Amino acid sequence: MRKRLPLFLLALAALALRLVAYKVMAIPFGGLTMAMCQYDCGWYMRLAQEGYLSDSKFDQYGMYPNWAFFPLFPFILRAALLIAPELPYVTGILLTSTLFLVMILIGARYVQQTRPNIASSLWVVFALLFPFGYIYSAIYSEALFGLLLISALLMLEQRRILWAAVITALLCAARPTGILLLVPIAVDRMQHLWVGQHRSDRVALLGETLLPIAIAPLGLSLYMLWQYDATGDGLAFSHVQILWDRVWHGPLYYLIQGFAAWDWDLVLRPKEIFSQSYDAAWAVLGLAAACWLGWRRRFNEAWLLAGTVLLPLSTQLHSLPRFVGTSPIFLFVVLDLVARIRRPELLAACFGAMGLYQGVMVVEWFIAANVTY
Repeated sequence: MRKRLPLFLLALAALALRLVAYKVMAIPFGGLTMAMCQYDCGWYMRLAQEGYLSDSKFDQYGMYPNWAFFPLFPFILRAALLIAPELPYVTGILLTSTLFLVMILIGARYVQQTRPNIASSLWVVFALLFPFGYIYSAIYSEALFGLLLISALLMLEQRRILWAAVITALLCAARPTGILLLVPIAVDRMQHLWVGQHRSDRVALLGETLLPIAIAPLGLSLYMLWQYDATGDGLAFSHVQILWDRVWHGPLYYLIQGFAAWDWDLVLRPKEIFSQSYDAAWAVLGLAAACWLGWRRRFNEAWLLAGTVLLPLSTQLHSLPRFVGTSPIFLFVVLDLVARIRRPELLAACFGAMGLYQGVMVVEWFIAANVTY
């Protein structure tokens, strides 16, 4: 307990200072709440306030239905707005920042479990300074998803499989890629069944095997059932993606298309036109990190990071910088590399560069530049 309190205070103080810095930087852009609400922020806020509907009042998005946005984060945001409904955007930023704080603390436990040679305080400072970390304080589901993902991985490491399955069910209600965790859970349960094949209590063994596998996908299953009841299409969340030009052609097709475009000049443009080459580069970076994890025999992490890249890459390149850059598993990969720096002055320089880079990225986020998304 004594060790956890200073870590909590360090994370809380650093996060508070970061939000103050964001507030100061946002002054020329209309204030923090206006500047931080970019891209999908408006979708999440409307979902929290009005629920699922085909929203004809939603400015340039017209009649686009919002089935693509999974329900857990809007539901939590809606509950938080009951506390301060007159300050919705402030409440949203404080909510995601709180979720990010919890994610950092659970991440510290996971680092202790899987990377005992890395100090927990190093992880805390790293997570707060990582260049894409600002998205964890935006009104997005990234902080919630990261918190649940690390929690599920921690439960798997601690062999608490039923808890891992319950958290995975919540994860599946936050984002469709949460279903990827079903594979390591199922593999673990099949191994459990094989090891216990000579047990006399066969019914109990079967229950221990099948119950976590049944629980893990519940978040996705229930959302699909609700969508079927509401729209007649249980896969509406996937089919609606065509309105955002997301069409399945496979990962290789989009990678080739992205590098063939060679449109790096679009990186700093506003969000109307995206740089395919920049997005493709992030896809390759994420896959390379997954391969490195596989080589290090961190198979669960490798599987999840590879799936985080390949699933969206099968339909489009757009948003891959965000999917990779905010993945806690990608953060752990970079942390592994940063932790190899032994000289304190070089480590301080590395963190200083990361902080400056994040500052630049925050300003780019405020103007909705492609490089931030």
